Amino acid sequence: MNVSEKEKPPSLSELVGAAAFLVGLFSAWLYATGWTYAYHYFDRFGIPLLMVEIPKENYLVYGGIVARQFPVWGLAIGAAALVVVASWRWLGAKVGPLMLPLALLAMLAVFWLGHQGGVVAAHRQYGLQRETDYRAYPRIQVWPKEKAKLPESSPTASADLTNGCYRLLLHNQNRLFLLRPLKGAPAADLPLLILPWDQIEQIRVLPDRTSCE
Repeated sequence: MNVSEKEKPPSLSELVGAAAFLVGLFSAWLYATGWTYAYHYFDRFGIPLLMVEIPKENYLVYGGIVARQFPVWGLAIGAAALVVVASWRWLGAKVGPLMLPLALLAMLAVFWLGHQGGVVAAHRQYGLQRETDYRAYPRIQVWPKEKAKLPESSPTASADLTNGCYRLLLHNQNRLFLLRPLKGAPAADLPLLILPWDQIEQIRVLPDRTSCE
């Protein structure tokens, strides 16, 4: 074999391109995993994810939460990264046709693991909140405006709101999402109340994270 026919080491531009591709791939994995986590977590409360209006960058944080709970996936991600780099470098060589399908399968496996992990982590976090009386969410007093329309299925909603028995699940620019746990009944169905800001006169977040009777 002539010297000219030997494979040349990867150039700096090739290494930079491969590194950029892997960073993009890992970011996409974090985003997809975080989106799955958020979707299934808020779905347990009966809230469509589109209503939550989560900033896009938060999905990357949620993906990191899932990755920390399942650190063994770091090995899977690393293995897939090596396969991708190898196929990138060897594409066009004799082993190229074999490496490319292997790289695609590795990437699909890693994204599937991320999806499954997001589901498991979301259900685990929801279960933890139920077992600890939803300690992540403070009680809140809400005084609706006189013309505000509360759900007819919740005749005590108005009193519970002003007494601070609802808990602040989350809020965005348009709405408050409130839940009403019952002390000693963590498995009970939670009444969820969604109030637009324009129907609220005043709120007060309390330092109490226990449920009313």
